[in-house]
Amino acid sequence: MGIRAVAFDFGHTLVDEQRDRATPLESRPIHLMPGVSEALPRISVPLAVWANTRTANEAELRRYLDRGGIGNLFRWVVTSVDAGFRKPESGFFDVALSRCGLTREQVLFVGNQLNTDIVGGEQYGVRTVWLSGRAYRSADETLSAREVHPTYTIRTIQELPSLLEQIREGN
Repeated sequence: MGIRAVAFDFGHTLVDEQRDRATPLESRPIHLMPGVSEALPRISVPLAVWANTRTANEAELRRYLDRGGIGNLFRWVVTSVDAGFRKPESGFFDVALSRCGLTREQVLFVGNQLNTDIVGGEQYGVRTVWLSGRAYRSADETLSAREVHPTYTIRTIQELPSLLEQIREGN
């Protein structure tokens, strides 16, 4: 079955969560990760954000994405606050897929953290893309690439449109 949607982690996948982290989300300057504004419009399937948030709900996250100029690109936004679960818990993925109206075979999940995004997707049976480049590393990463097996690994988000084309072509 083909990919019907691409879901993205939020922090340090789409936006730099380290800069200005002491500033509340609603007034924090938006710093998109390198290549986000160029790569995302080149993806032809619907996009989602699947975010581990501590306090932000969907409406708050949508306002933040809008301020960053990329909010209109996302059909769905699912937060852990709204889902009642955090990645890597399977409950988060249950809620995310349900809200998107997708099955695990239809989505490709892109994330930067092995210990939440990639392990969670892997254990749930969702195909994963790990952003492995140094710019995407988070301070709270607890696993190494030797311990986790993403479906695909790319160094930068700019590589994602080409990867999707290769997957579509069956390579």
